Amino acid sequence: MRSWPLWVVVIAIASGPWFGIVHRPQWERVTWVPFHGFEDAPRDVLVNFLLFVPFGWSIAKTRSGRGAVGTAILAGALVSIAVEIPQLFYRLRDPSATDVFMAICGAAAGSLGAKAFYRRDTGRAPGGREARHAGSDEQYGRGNRDGERVGGPRLE
Repeated sequence: MRSWPLWVVVIAIASGPWFGIVHRPQWERVTWVPFHGFEDAPRDVLVNFLLFVPFGWSIAKTRSGRGAVGTAILAGALVSIAVEIPQLFYRLRDPSATDVFMAICGAAAGSLGAKAFYRRDTGRAPGGREARHAGSDEQYGRGNRDGERVGGPRLE
């Protein structure tokens, strides 16, 4: 099941508030340089990072191959920018490059975690083909990966 669309909705809702709207964008409230704004409190930075970890995880879980992490990073950046733009029109929010940067980091961490957890290479995965046959080879004396014979009954 693809859960990343659900995370897009959760992120959009969390990026409110959906009141205090002004008619003109507040460009003077934008923090263009990461970690240089008054709103970049450690708690806010951590929350933004953690909000995007499950998003990155869900993207990588539904993608295979080497591009999964890159896809999650790009998607995290796009979703973050998409929720920062409306904040130009909220009196109670300040758009920040720190938010975008931490969203990218969170999506990257989540996708790398998913890749490590699910290991897309089934030959190396615990319980994969290689793991299933390794025990039987050693058990019946056919040798290990280096061609050395190992203990067990000989079938000669």
